[in-house]
Amino acid sequence: MTNGKDLENLDSLWFSHPGIKAVPKIQESNGKKTPIANTFMVTVGKEVPAGVYDVRAHGLYGLSNPRSFVVGDLLEKAEAEPNNKSDQATAVAMDSVVNAGLQGATDVDYFSFPGKKGEKVSIDCRAARIDSPMVAVVELYGPDNKRLASERDTFRNDPYINLTLPQDGTYQIKVFDLTYSGGAQHVYRLSVHKKPHIEFIMPPSGTPGTTSNYTLYGYNLPGGKISDWSIGDEPLQEVQVSIALPAKPTTLEMGEQGFPHEVSADGFSYVWESPAGSSNPVTIFFAEGKIVRDEQTKEETLSIPGEFVGQFEAKNDVDTFRFTGKAKEKYSIEVFGQRNGIVMDPVIVVDQVIKDKEGKETFKRLANVGATSVFPDLGGKLFDTRTDDPYYLFTAPADGEYRVTLRDLQFETRGNPRMVYRAVLRQPKPDYRLVALPLHPQAVNTGGAPAAIALRKGDSFKISVMALRQDGFNETIDLSVKGLPAGVTCKAASIGAGSNNAEMIITADESAKKWSGQIEIVGHAAGPDAKKLERVARAATVLRPVAVNIRAESRIARSLGLSVIDEVAPYQVVADVAEVKVNQGRQILVPVKVVKRTGFDNAVALAWSGVPKNSNITTQNKTIAKGKQEELFQVFVKNNAKPGVYTTYLQSTVDVSYRRNPGQVDDAKKEQAELAKKLTDAQAALAAATKKRDEIAKASDKTAEQKKAEQAKAEAEVKAATASVKAADAAKKASDKKVAAAEKAAAPKTVKVYAPSTPLVIRVNPAPVTLTLNVPSGGALKKGAGIDVKATIKRINNFKGPVELTLPLPPGVKGVTATTVQIPADQTEATIPIKAGADATEGDLANMVVRAKADFQGEALVDAPIKLKVTK
Repeated sequence: MTNGKDLENLDSLWFSHPGIKAVPKIQESNGKKTPIANTFMVTVGKEVPAGVYDVRAHGLYGLSNPRSFVVGDLLEKAEAEPNNKSDQATAVAMDSVVNAGLQGATDVDYFSFPGKKGEKVSIDCRAARIDSPMVAVVELYGPDNKRLASERDTFRNDPYINLTLPQDGTYQIKVFDLTYSGGAQHVYRLSVHKKPHIEFIMPPSGTPGTTSNYTLYGYNLPGGKISDWSIGDEPLQEVQVSIALPAKPTTLEMGEQGFPHEVSADGFSYVWESPAGSSNPVTIFFAEGKIVRDEQTKEETLSIPGEFVGQFEAKNDVDTFRFTGKAKEKYSIEVFGQRNGIVMDPVIVVDQVIKDKEGKETFKRLANVGATSVFPDLGGKLFDTRTDDPYYLFTAPADGEYRVTLRDLQFETRGNPRMVYRAVLRQPKPDYRLVALPLHPQAVNTGGAPAAIALRKGDSFKISVMALRQDGFNETIDLSVKGLPAGVTCKAASIGAGSNNAEMIITADESAKKWSGQIEIVGHAAGPDAKKLERVARAATVLRPVAVNIRAESRIARSLGLSVIDEVAPYQVVADVAEVKVNQGRQILVPVKVVKRTGFDNAVALAWSGVPKNSNITTQNKTIAKGKQEELFQVFVKNNAKPGVYTTYLQSTVDVSYRRNPGQVDDAKKEQAELAKKLTDAQAALAAATKKRDEIAKASDKTAEQKKAEQAKAEAEVKAATASVKAADAAKKASDKKVAAAEKAAAPKTVKVYAPSTPLVIRVNPAPVTLTLNVPSGGALKKGAGIDVKATIKRINNFKGPVELTLPLPPGVKGVTATTVQIPADQTEATIPIKAGADATEGDLANMVVRAKADFQGEALVDAPIKLKVTK
């Protein structure tokens, strides 16, 4: 059963695994088979591993945003309400799952299961891991009603209990929200089982494309032996398995839900298929170089590149390794701890090892690095990429050994075998990863909400793309989209050097056909040695909107879905220029058109978005008035604008009269007409049956016995016809209500629309000169007369050549001319004579510039604004 918004006329469900399929559930009514609204029968193929997948609903408004769908191998049942008291507990069989929810505020759920002394049982509550807002708390009570355990955030923000049952009898589980919240979305899955549960894998990473042995640590592992570690009083088992890793090292497929701060890691989902059932899914990460495991008994040596893996398994645990460095070479040390899905705050300490002639060692402290925010907060309130994991890039001061010490920031108060980390050592390897987040159409800077990429015909949609840059990578990343259908385009988008964000605009032509499918956003950039780096963006999704002073809840998604729907957008903002290359000190004139449709003719307010405040690029916001469709917008790249690439667009804000799903009115009226005919036919049949019965009663040519038999038959026909009329009348009245409801729902309403324009990519290059003007008389210019303007250039960036000055006329200006003037290589000034002809445009002339042209890394153009006012 689905729940949400814009779910009219759902016809299918789309899953992130092709082996999961769904068809509408069918019901039979009045001999007619019809689908039950928003209800589907799901089948899961045998080839689908147990785990968490994405599901999207598909209907009138295309594909929805994704939500989690769990595939398991345990018996499933639904919670039986009421069960908010211990004596109402829902019975749960061992090795089964109950699907439940907190129906409202203060709701508490109780469950019971039979247990035997010595059984090692896992109690797992999935809430955050299936997109629920619930902050779940699970308490376990023994047969004697004593509380045995209480857990909240044990395993990836959800409670998990593992214990050996102390006695035979019936155990009770109490489930509630930390703040006693509840509601339709507060769903959870509670499992009670004895099948394998993996706490962690050692090593937690491997070389892509290889098959190696790994050790699983957890509970109920068939063939496993007791390990040296325990969590609480429960000893962990260990078992060795062979795992084949995929070959592509730059992908990420999370085992469980991926949190925003984990999005920079590379890895894949692994499920252990054992004789006792499938384990929980875990993520195995991709490594480069030799992996060395911390053995505790000695200080390990790491080669470059390499990975040191270990865990802070107890309080006061400190781990160390050494490596050999060369003078003046750079090295980066990066720890993956929180990004492994573990609650920890690693610290890196780097010491230079200094040996005297006798070999005695002393240590010179080079760095003590805590949470450095490997990546800044790229997604703002929508997708928080920050992490507590540390990163340190340094230059070795001399040839020799260096010691790296690792610990948790709170090492004096916590430690746990679950706290597995990966310390990656490498020489700088500039690279990047991308994240793509569909943006809900709304006013700029007002937060976010769950969004799917749904395009009306003749519409545009924004996607936020974030670049996670590694080891100082600072190249421009050009963005493109794979998988777009005919009629849907992305004109241009780039993330410039020094920037981490851009918004892509995907646009559908008015002629685009209805379509739904998966797309990929791909980055292209020049890597070291001019090697091309192509990276596919990881998808992201908002689960719940931004609240006051609270970030949105978001996660990594498993795909990007796009739909073109049958509606036609009432207007579309089109910037005729898609991409420009300019020098510092340059005017850009952008013709902008508002394509108006379906009777729409309101004013459209437009404001530039995407230009950083400190870019020194000025923009001109305007409103295209009612009755107008075109306007010229000025963008000015100042002399001190920072060279780079800027992706910008115009954000519109418009009140639109909108009819929601008018097609349902037509469908309802069609059904109403069919039922009206059925009622008329039924009434006619009743009238005929009544007439026949009355004629039999009046007949004089039949015996009493014949009349009695025929009257009984006629009476039955009248009764049946009366029932048919009654049923047809009820159906007709229901259809009348349906038509009224459809007309009410489709009645015109004024809604705010925030459609973006097509994008403008500005590539700013250094300029050869700056240009200043001395304009006499404030630029007053009479028709038939002229003025002499003094122009002065300052050569910059080692430019020494000649410069040509012209006066280009912008659209809407005529009759003003200037002689082309040359400034020789050994001079800096010139006078430009400007004249106004008899046909010159009168008044203040907008967007006028004097333009300097030079040969500097190709043709270079620099503009200086000039104010001119033409009078008679």
